[in-house]
Parts: sequence; structure tokens; C-alpha cells
Amino acid sequence: WLIPRLNLLPYLEKPPLVYWLTALSFTVQGESEWAARLPAALSALGGVFLAYGLGRAFWGPAVGLLSALILATCGGYVAMGRLITLDMALTLFLNLGVGLGYLALSRERPRLWVWAYLALALGVLTKGPVVLVLAAVIWTAWCWRQGRPWLRSWLRPWGVALLAAVCLPWFILASLRYPDFLRFFILEQHLGRYLTKAIHHHQPLYYYLPVLLGFMAPWSLLLPWALGRERPGRDPDRLFLFIWAGAILLFFSISRGKLAPYILPALLPLALLLGQSLWDQARSSPGFSGSRGLLITLVIWALLAWGLLGLYLRPPALVIPLLAKGELLAPLFLPGLLVLALTPTLALIWRRPGVLVAGAFLLSALVPWGMEQVSTQRSPREMGLALRSQWQPGAALVGYRLYSQGISFYSGQVFHLLSFSTELDYGRKLAGTTSLFFDTSREMAAFVRTRPLVFFFLRVEDRASLEQELPGKFHFLARQKNSILISYGEESLRARENAKKNKQPAGGRGSY
Repeated sequence: WLIPRLNLLPYLEKPPLVYWLTALSFTVQGESEWAARLPAALSALGGVFLAYGLGRAFWGPAVGLLSALILATCGGYVAMGRLITLDMALTLFLNLGVGLGYLALSRERPRLWVWAYLALALGVLTKGPVVLVLAAVIWTAWCWRQGRPWLRSWLRPWGVALLAAVCLPWFILASLRYPDFLRFFILEQHLGRYLTKAIHHHQPLYYYLPVLLGFMAPWSLLLPWALGRERPGRDPDRLFLFIWAGAILLFFSISRGKLAPYILPALLPLALLLGQSLWDQARSSPGFSGSRGLLITLVIWALLAWGLLGLYLRPPALVIPLLAKGELLAPLFLPGLLVLALTPTLALIWRRPGVLVAGAFLLSALVPWGMEQVSTQRSPREMGLALRSQWQPGAALVGYRLYSQGISFYSGQVFHLLSFSTELDYGRKLAGTTSLFFDTSREMAAFVRTRPLVFFFLRVEDRASLEQELPGKFHFLARQKNSILISYGEESLRARENAKKNKQPAGGRGSY
């Protein structure tokens, strides 16, 4: 519980809070997909309640409810709430800390600082000090814009003490266990990711603009209207939300290493801005009659959606290859485009914001369905379960220039790896000598000869190379996109017979 482990090796790329929560979920419910996804799902739900609470504090319960519904129906938010990553928990703790800190600043409620600093401390234990940097930038920018002392307004000595009391024990213990930890954690995993291309996540400066629009869909179509309907300086709460979302977008856009989920914290302030804009418009001029900008936006939305539907129903030659690439999602295209087109159309006819919410709910309900469709090729579930069903005493699992956490989860087995760069590299360095890695193919071959049955996980194109290094018969078990699972050894004959019973191909190289 002190040091997280991955494939039996120390794993210190990230702090342990989400891993602790996942382990606790496993302890209570047993190891299952549901238990593994529960921390991310609860974090997403917590973010929805936070949107309601902040919207209510700023503009009343109606805006809070509408903002919460908007956030809960953003396609990217729904998807990330189902994935096992640290990003949703980070989003919750960062936004909770920033939001409570702003209420303490703007409403003169100093007791809220305790909870704000505590939330940020949990954020540090989730993904590191980036949480503190973002919160400081957001609060400082708002204080400067309001002409308030930018540091004295939010920096509390006892808050720093609270942060230290919550965060430092684990960092100190990890450093005592592994003296090189802080250098690796700060210089490589934070500064290195942010300032260099070393982690291989380089993207252009504008990368997060389309990502943000995609994550906010379908509400992103209304964002230009909501953000431009009034000057942010007229309302200090709107100004703060602009600063909040803008600081996150700018901070991660400047970073040399970019991944789509990093932008998740910006969705909540944008949902609040959109919820306030829609409610204010509905209250001041029922039926959207007083907002030419909103009406024009809905018309453009409807025209685009109906046009896309037409292209889908009668695709020209240029569109057919694009549809073929998305064949896994083909069952979603027609219902998705219909709802996307009917939502603004009916909103224009009935002039009620509730129509937009209903349409967004229907579209967000398609997201889990779409993820299930995609998982048939992207998820390692079937491969891991196939390995579990064929496992025998004395068997081993070898990753031949390839590694998958998912296969370990579904099979319950540990990988032996032919040496190549993975997220296990630093753990291998800390562990010192370990039998889990082979530096050469000769070492791997010697290990294989000591086991009655070995399963290999590798890319399809690497099978010929493996067969040259290990004479004998290999039997195909499963495939996931461009990776395959094959067995090797005398006992693999039994695996081959089981594969035949399950009507799976087994045998030669051409059988998959």
C-alpha cells in the first residue's frame, strides 16, 4: 500500500491516491471491471454535483441544475468517466479546490479555504504538484484583474501547512525507500513532460481546441454564442470562469507533451458559463425571441447536422472511405445524426432550452454504446480471458517487444519481457536484478526451455522473428487489432485442442 506496483515492480510515475482507491474498491467488491472503474465514475459524478453547487452559489439553483446537466451530457466527460485513468479524479480535486477557493475569495467565506486546500492536497496525491500550479495561476489572475493583492489574497500559511501534512508523508517515505524518486518524479515526469518531447506526446499548439470542442459535444456548438453574448468583466463570476477555463487551455497548450484528457478540468467552468447563458436568456426573453445570436447558432447547428445526415444517407465517393474507417461505429451513425439534427430543429420550433438538454441526454447515452462497439477491437478483455482459460501450472507469459496492463488484469498473470522501453523501466531500475526481464533473445530462449508452456504476446509482424529465435510449433489463441497471443511448448497441444472446440483458428502463421 505504500509503494504502488505494476507487474510486481515499483511504479512511481504518479502518486498513489487513485491506486489506493482502486485497491480499496477491489478489497470491498472483488477484482472486476466494475470495481476498477468505480473511482473514475464516482469522480465524474462528484464533478457533476460540484457544477450544481457552484452554479447555485453564483446564480441560483436553476443555473446550478442546468450547468450540472450540461456537464453530465458532454460526450467527452461521459467517456472519461468510464475509463480507468487518473484524469477524472484530478479534475474533481482541482476543480473542487479552485471553486471553493474562489467562493472564499469572492464571498468572504474564509472557512472554505480549509476545504479548498484539502482538495488541492488530494489532487497532489493524485497526479502531482501541477494542481498547485494551476490553482495559483487561476486565483492570481483573477485577483490581479480585480485589483486585489494577488498573493496575500489566497496564500494562507496554515493552508501550506495543511498541504504539507497531507502530502509530504508519502513523498518522504517514498524518497526514503528510493532516494532517486524525487529527481525522477519532478524532473522527468513533470518538468520533462512539460518542457521537452522526451515522453513522445508532442502535438501542435492548437491541439486542445478541437479536443475541447469534441469533449464538450454536443454543447460545443453553443459555446461561441455563450462566450460572446456579454463582456466577462461585467460579472465577476463570469470573469472568473473565463480565467479558469482559459488558464487550463493555455497552460496545457504551451506544454510540449499533450494528451487529450489533460483538458478535462476546463469542461466544468465552460458548462457553468453555458448554463448561466441559457438560463439568463430563457428568463429574460422566453422562447429565445430576444437572442438573435442564439437563434442563428441553432439554425447553423441544424443545417450542419441535416447536411451530415444527408452525406451519410447518400455518401459521395470522397466520403465512403471515411465511413469505412468508422465501421465499428456504423450502428451509431444514423441514430446519432438524427438526434443531432432534431435537437436544434425542435428547439427552434418549441423554443425551450429543455429540448436541448433532452437531445444532449440522448446523444450522451450513445457514448457507452459506442465505446462498447470500439472495445471489440481495442479492449484486451477477450485476449486476457483466453489466456486465463488456457493457463496451466508452470506456464509463463512473455511480452515479445510488447506489453499490456489490460492482459495482466483480465488474466491475472505477470509479464516476463524481452527488454524494450515501457512504463516499467523506472521500476526495473529500482528493483535491480529481476527475472522478469530478458536483455537478449538468448536469455529469453533459455527461460522458455525451463517452462512446459509459454504464452507470447506480440505484434503480428514480429511472429516471424520469434519463430526464427525459437524452433518448434506455435499455436494461435487470440488476436486484438495488430497484436496476437500464441502458445509454445508441449503443453500447447492442449491449448490447440481447446481452441478448436471454441472454433478459434489454431496452428500455422496464416491461421489468423
